[in-house]
Amino acid sequence: MLVCSWFSGLVAELCFVLLVMAFPAALIALAVARNGKLGPLWLPLAALTLILEACGVAILMLRGQILEAPWFGGFPVAAAIQIYGLWLGPLLLVALAYGLTFDRWELREEDLRRFNARRDRNGGRGQ
Repeated sequence: MLVCSWFSGLVAELCFVLLVMAFPAALIALAVARNGKLGPLWLPLAALTLILEACGVAILMLRGQILEAPWFGGFPVAAAIQIYGLWLGPLLLVALAYGLTFDRWELREEDLRRFNARRDRNGGRGQ
């Protein structure tokens, strides 16, 4: 992302927006991956990335014409994209994905056994 700041123009701005908007989904993927695999969560994360990328590019294209652009949902289009697309949409998508897959990602018996085995191996003290 820092490399994008060395250049100017639409291509550098577009690269920066695409990298920044992919960052939240990448963090979530790192947090929920088990054994390097996302399992069924790849689809909501791909949808989240697509939503964020589309909103970022749309806001970039609306730069400089905020008040002249049409209004949507009581806001200028750029503000509506920020509120509905960058905040409300991802919030609902991530909450829905978490709720539907909660049973697969909670602490399992296998995780507790591994934790207890490691604790017993260390003599009850931390690492």
